[in-house]
Amino acid sequence: MKEIILKNNNLEIIVDSNLSYYLFSKLFIFFLEDDNLSGNYVLSENRINNLKDILEEYLIEILKKWYKEPTEKEIQKHSTRYERIKLSSTIYKVNYRMSEVGRLVFLIYNILKMLEESSITGEQLNLNFKEI
Repeated sequence: MKEIILKNNNLEIIVDSNLSYYLFSKLFIFFLEDDNLSGNYVLSENRINNLKDILEEYLIEILKKWYKEPTEKEIQKHSTRYERIKLSSTIYKVNYRMSEVGRLVFLIYNILKMLEESSITGEQLNLNFKEI
């Protein structure tokens, strides 16, 4: 499987092979016109916005299918397991420590924040697919 590394001037996100498995299908379609998916890519602002749209749709799809609102008791008992994310004016409480879906949602949300920051500041984004 491949490890995915996203990097701009301020941040670096390394997606391990377990979670890259879920992201790769969306990224594969994004890079379909490229012959080789094992190199380093530098994304311009336009491509960053396209990738952001694809990942945002994917995140919404995941949340619609698999999100389950935790009870207040769960949040109080295990507050460090949950992270609040805001998407389309809705706040989701995601268990990013114990749930695979929660980890994926948290990862995509952080990638979206990184893409937004790169788009606002006009930075390019480096995207690297690394064979493990």
